[in-house]
Amino acid sequence: MSTDHPIQIAEHALKIAREAGAHFADVVISEGRSTSVKVRLGQVEEVTQSRERALGIRVLVGSPNALRTATTSTSDFSREAVTRLVETAVALARYTAPDPFADPPDPDLATFSADPNAPTDLETWDEAVVNLSADAAIALALATEEAALSRDKRLTNSEGAELGWGFSESHVLTSRNTHQHRRSTSASLWTTPVAEENGEKQRDYWWSSARHFSDLLSPAEIGRVAAERTLRRLGARKPKTTEVPVIYENPISSRLLGAISGAINGSSIFRDASYLCGKLGESIAAESITITDNPWIIRGAASRLIDGEGLPTRPLTLVERGVLKSWVLDTYTGKKLGLPSTRSAWRGLGSPSPGTSNCWMDNGTRTLESLISEVDEGLLVTDTFGGGANTVTGDYSQGAVGIWIEKGQLTYPVNELTIASKLPTMWSTIDGLANDRHPGRATSAPSFRVARMTVAGS
Repeated sequence: MSTDHPIQIAEHALKIAREAGAHFADVVISEGRSTSVKVRLGQVEEVTQSRERALGIRVLVGSPNALRTATTSTSDFSREAVTRLVETAVALARYTAPDPFADPPDPDLATFSADPNAPTDLETWDEAVVNLSADAAIALALATEEAALSRDKRLTNSEGAELGWGFSESHVLTSRNTHQHRRSTSASLWTTPVAEENGEKQRDYWWSSARHFSDLLSPAEIGRVAAERTLRRLGARKPKTTEVPVIYENPISSRLLGAISGAINGSSIFRDASYLCGKLGESIAAESITITDNPWIIRGAASRLIDGEGLPTRPLTLVERGVLKSWVLDTYTGKKLGLPSTRSAWRGLGSPSPGTSNCWMDNGTRTLESLISEVDEGLLVTDTFGGGANTVTGDYSQGAVGIWIEKGQLTYPVNELTIASKLPTMWSTIDGLANDRHPGRATSAPSFRVARMTVAGS
């Protein structure tokens, strides 16, 4: 096994690619470690740890506007293995069909000096996460579960509590002699208590995740919220089938925002596989809706200074006052659509693909309680099940649980129901935004109210 530094191995791979005739090549070196501990009913159930160390290379062979592409990866960092891997990749690329859109990223975009507002440190690395011990993690998980179960005697069981943490570090080197480095840490803590009353059992959960260990919610707070969310499900009944206003709590509204980010992804657009195709510059949501993709949020869940192609990132307005302003593009999908990259590439060990970073919907000015108080009869959705949102057709139908609203008050829990509408109708009829967007999520929206939806129950 080679004792060379990973960067030296990456440089060796690029040298072999050039010698084998590649027009362009880029190499990703990825290293990391992830650990998790899980407890249940006061006992340790599982401790797992995994390490990753891998190299991925993409080669483009031929002439501009007719390049052929191949990608491959390995965890063997010996020079002999990397040499064979790269030579094989170049040989395989010559068998693929030429693709007029398979160009390297635009070199004119690859400069940090173009934007003086770019931050220098996103604070995505925390030594406290790197150095967290399994014993300390177990103690925190146990405390979180206990904080939930001790809240009420009806909390009789648990699906456990888990703390996961880890770090990752990557380098992207190209045959244009560019080198970008990124590293990050993350930690998450959750628990799922089970409540029982009159033969009925219900479960719910709560969690916290952060780049820095000090930003996690305390075990007491996570346990308290998880317990309260579980207890409020007891006594659930099936609602009548009707059309009423529907309010989505922020964890669930964030899932719907995820459907929007998928529908404006360049990969879906150039394949004509999105209900938003052809809608650029048009109104797709209520005027109160503004959505941005900001990779520069300090300690953000998906913050980064460079994208997966080594391009410096930029904040991007996706939807402004309801109007669709941009697709989410990498170099390839941008060329397919005749547009520049939005510097939104993500990269594993294979080819880059576009995706959002910190995709956030702007907060409203209201509280969730204020939105509820205006509803004579309706539904507060607290959880959903299944895919639900079809971003190709725009259809929406999803199993849900929640709390029924009568005369502006939360009354009783409901389950065994389905909510349905069309995504364009839902987004255009949002008539209330709360001010409770969660800052710890990569895709995050505040609670919001849809004017009217079909609720199918009994």
